[in-house]
Amino acid sequence: MSKQVRKFHQLVIENPSLQERFRQASDRATFVALAVQVGAEYGYHFTAGEVEDYINLNFLTLMRQFS
Repeated sequence: MSKQVRKFHQLVIENPSLQERFRQASDRATFVALAVQVGAEYGYHFTAGEVEDYINLNFLTLMRQFS
């Protein structure tokens, strides 16, 4: 799993405006694409596959945070 994804997730947890952006994602593919895009905007570099792996390993935590 990418340390970059984990670090980016921590940034999102600490930033309510980023959390709201992710809540607007209508489906998983949009959520993943948004993570890659916004991550890059903040200087993080990871692939959609790395985001998918992170989601799979942390699904319940993420569902509570973004639902």
